[in-house]
This record gives sequence, structure tokens and C-alpha cells, in this order.
Amino acid sequence: MKSNKLDLAMNVLKFGLVAIGVILCLLIINGPNAEQTQMEIDTFREGASLGAAISFSGLLLFLCVAVVVLFFIVQLITNTKKTVFSIIGIIVAFVLYFILSMVGTGDTNASLALRDPVADSTINSTSAGLYTVIIGLVISILVIVLGPFMGRMRK
Repeated sequence: MKSNKLDLAMNVLKFGLVAIGVILCLLIINGPNAEQTQMEIDTFREGASLGAAISFSGLLLFLCVAVVVLFFIVQLITNTKKTVFSIIGIIVAFVLYFILSMVGTGDTNASLALRDPVADSTINSTSAGLYTVIIGLVISILVIVLGPFMGRMRK
């Protein structure tokens, strides 16, 4: 397929998916609010507009995961070394998250002043995820700041 035809097809797909998403969002926004009767809310919950929005969101998530997996497969074939390093980075982040999750956190429902109590495992996994992201951001900033100096030191 020629590049310009592929670009045109991707633009049509992109704008089509956005249009469907906007229409479904408008259907949800125009749904019942909290002041309406429970029967109207239940009817909306089990209705076609909310079901279509949820199905569309699920389809998009499935397609995104499929595209990411396909990307990694194509990159493994065409650019093996960089792709392996990317996969190693993902594995390192997962191991870091797992270690932080196993270590646990000192936060509780009371220390976080939560109105609605949640399970301790939820607090633990959320804290582990936040710490993993913060560590990744700090390392990224250090690489950006110190990268030029490391290049000069090698020479």
C-alpha cells in the first residue's frame, strides 16, 4: 500500500473513531443525573447508550493493546537491539513495582483521611505505583540533565 493511501486511511480511521467517541460521550452526558429517580438511573444503566459507550471503550482498549503488541513484534524483527532494551526497561519497572508492593506502605485509611475506607491492598498497590512512577521520572530527569556531561566525559 502506498504511503499516501495509508496516511489517508489512518486519518479516516482516526476521525471516525473520534466522532463515534464524541457521540457516545454526548449520549452519556445527556443521561440521568443524581436527582432523578432510581428507576430512571437503572434504566439508563442497562440501556443501549451506556452499553455502547462501554463496549466502544473496551474495543478501543483491546485495539490499543493489540497495536502495542504488534509494534513490539515488528520492532523485534526490524530493530532487535533497541527493542530488547525497551522490553528490559518495562521488566525492570515491573520488578521495581513488585518489590515496592511487597515492601508495603505505612499509609492507612486514617493517615490519608479518606472519607470512604478502601482495602489496605488498594492503598499498597497505589503507593507502589506512585513510587515506581516517581523513581522513573527522577531517573529520566537525571539522564536528561547529566546526559550531555556524560558524553563529554567519555571523550
